Amino acid sequence: MYSRTNPYQALIKERRLLTAPSSTKKTYHLSIDISGSNIDFQVGDSIGVLPTNHPQTVEQIIQKLDSTGDEEIFCQRTHATYSFRNFLLHRANIGRVSFHKLFDVEKTSLPLLDLVQHHKPHPSELCKILLPLMPRFYSIASSRKMFPDEIHLTVAHVSYLINGQMAHGVGSHFLCEQAMVESTPIPIYVQPSNHFSLPSDPSSPIILIGPGTGIAPFRAFIQERLATKAEGLNWIFFGERNRATDFYYGDYWLDLEKQGRIRLDLAFSRDQEEKKYVQHKMLEQKKSLWDWIQKGALIYICGDAQKMAKDVDAALQQIVHLEGNMNEEDARKFIKQLRLEKRILLDVY
Repeated sequence: MYSRTNPYQALIKERRLLTAPSSTKKTYHLSIDISGSNIDFQVGDSIGVLPTNHPQTVEQIIQKLDSTGDEEIFCQRTHATYSFRNFLLHRANIGRVSFHKLFDVEKTSLPLLDLVQHHKPHPSELCKILLPLMPRFYSIASSRKMFPDEIHLTVAHVSYLINGQMAHGVGSHFLCEQAMVESTPIPIYVQPSNHFSLPSDPSSPIILIGPGTGIAPFRAFIQERLATKAEGLNWIFFGERNRATDFYYGDYWLDLEKQGRIRLDLAFSRDQEEKKYVQHKMLEQKKSLWDWIQKGALIYICGDAQKMAKDVDAALQQIVHLEGNMNEEDARKFIKQLRLEKRILLDVY
């Protein structure tokens, strides 16, 4: 079927901002049209997106190298020939490059546009040292049972400063700014998850911990549970900076909470003087969380691997220690056992 080497050329059906204009960040909801594609996926899966580098940056590189962009480039990896322009647009990582293999320079990775200010390798030599442009993976934020012809994504537009200049994440900029709705082809394929899936028993309670864009797969989980009329209870922990500007899908979650379909705990870190995150909300609800764990709940964690996942793990151990009347070592063993039983499942990045 579709794969990295044979992606489906999809179109963006809808793109809307989830954050308020006054937010310090931009996070978008995207609906990708897959009608007629026969693409199959399960909740918990991701899609791989093969982005395109920014055309303006590519043209600047071509100009700096006194190139036409039409030079033929043979790629050893794909055993195919491309124009220099197409190679830079679709095949090459131009964000982090080192010229140490071509010139007597330090082994420092910089954006290609910065490097060609001082050195001008021939396009064919340059292309030999450029790493491949890798796919970007995004958690699917919808269920096929509710949206059979669409794949929904929750994408934060990544921006940062390099040497005093604004730079953007290749994948997020392609999806959020560069691609035109209903006209720019988006090469995609499904990346199945081997572990991050709903429990086989629909009556099992689930605890979903997903701050920021980590909420994406849990939107799919809840849609699936509603569509299949699963009897199990659903508890969501969501966190962001400010409720007024960064409450992704807020109306949807509040409506489901009002209907009694979900239990919802929110942590908006900048809405009070002392920052509060999802792990703090978990500790506030430690008695109820322990009760759910005792009743066989599965715990799903999605989002930042560097800090959030570790903080959530520490909070879980603290809850088991305090509410389960265990010493710290036994609490660690208890959490380890939950992982072995696949009752704590992670999708972190």
